[in-house]
Amino acid sequence: MRIVFFALVASLLLSCKNNNSNVDETLKTNNEETSLTPAQQIAQSTGLSVWDDVEEIQFTFNVSRFGEKIMDRNWTWNVKSGLIKLKSKQKEVVYYRNKKMDSTALNADQAFINDVYWLLPQFKLVWDKGTTLSTPIIKQAPISKDSLNMITILYDNKVGYTPGDAYDLYYDQNNTVREWTYRKENDSLPTMQTTFEDYQSYEGLNIATNHITLDGNTNIYFSDIKVIKSNE
Repeated sequence: MRIVFFALVASLLLSCKNNNSNVDETLKTNNEETSLTPAQQIAQSTGLSVWDDVEEIQFTFNVSRFGEKIMDRNWTWNVKSGLIKLKSKQKEVVYYRNKKMDSTALNADQAFINDVYWLLPQFKLVWDKGTTLSTPIIKQAPISKDSLNMITILYDNKVGYTPGDAYDLYYDQNNTVREWTYRKENDSLPTMQTTFEDYQSYEGLNIATNHITLDGNTNIYFSDIKVIKSNE
């Protein structure tokens, strides 16, 4: 089972993360909620309106299995310059996302895009290019079994490190994501399903710091989060 799990993690690390999308792009729109699309409302609930003020984000992406930590990556992301710093047990890498990347940087960037996707998936609904967003529907969430809104983001077959993947985001009436389902290559069957728990506010960014899989055996969580604004 551990072999299957590690294969799943490896697949997830490369899943449908948009290599060409500008993760620093911000949404320019009317502040009136009634004028926003469902995707924009979800992103705004996470704090997209303060994104222009963010200079840098620091965080550690952790994965534990049966209570045993099997992965952690510490990131420093300078949003304004595009400078990325990765520190893990295996390596340390420094590179710029807005400059040509060598193979080492590209490998690190795949992990970075994955980890940012877990950190701010709501923003990806409006950041990423080459996607199709579904019309929200009411559906039973796979883990809690609650009736929640669901919106799907589907990546085009020519977009990202591993194109064609889909994510179903389940969110409540406050536009807060509570669960999601990742479906590799838009398969009808889920590849991974997790909760979105323990939301914390960091300088106006509302981040789910804990994710637990359907079987309860895998925990994906964030620590050491720090958001630095431009005026600080």
